[in-house]
Amino acid sequence: TITFKMDGQCYYNESIAFFYNQSGKYLATEWNTVSKLVMGLGLTVCIFIMLANLLVMVAIYINRRFHFPIYYLMANLAAADFFAGLAYFYLMFNTGPNTRRLTVSTWLLRQGLIDTSLTASVANLLAIAIERHITVFRMQLHTRMSNRRVVVVIVIIWTMSIVMGAIPSVGWNCICAIKTCSNMAPLYSNSYLVFWAVFNLVTFVVMVVLYAHIFMYVRQRTMRMSRHSSGQRRNRDTMMSLLKTVVIVL
Repeated sequence: TITFKMDGQCYYNESIAFFYNQSGKYLATEWNTVSKLVMGLGLTVCIFIMLANLLVMVAIYINRRFHFPIYYLMANLAAADFFAGLAYFYLMFNTGPNTRRLTVSTWLLRQGLIDTSLTASVANLLAIAIERHITVFRMQLHTRMSNRRVVVVIVIIWTMSIVMGAIPSVGWNCICAIKTCSNMAPLYSNSYLVFWAVFNLVTFVVMVVLYAHIFMYVRQRTMRMSRHSSGQRRNRDTMMSLLKTVVIVL
């Protein structure tokens, strides 16, 4: 049986089962048919995601036509999604009954990898949305952003994502405040989960607003251009090319 301890005491030496029992989250003891099917499907999806995004990165690297800031950001998005596939691949081997074998450190590592990859993906989508928003409203197919600035943006994205994923491991968890543990992620505090969810939700909403603004602007421009002579065809083709890249990103 599990005995409750005084508040303020830390539980670094407790098993993962202890935290799951405290939070009321079910922890499987053996593999059943459904769990095996989920694991098999999950591993298949992870492998597909990693291969698909690896192909995107290779295609952008070897094709000189794609050596522009927007495609560097797309390659970084592919890298984030590749990392997400890798993180979930690791999760598949450390979930279900295998969760019981994890230590506090390895459990936090497992979740931290997922949080980092998801934050990086959402942040990359926002960076691409901002880049497309700038190019559309300046009537350019490719932004004039320098390669150095793109590298700075990519470094900022990954630094922020790693920090977001590492925060629970360096202290923002419920190991020393057992009553604040989440029933979704038993070693995470509810406050961190709310912070992480709100941060990514706000980022996603801003991205959606930017893309909605782009679509409305492009739609209005193409409608106005269609009323004029074919002399405006070059501008119309530019707008359609911009719209195509936005659709590809989405």
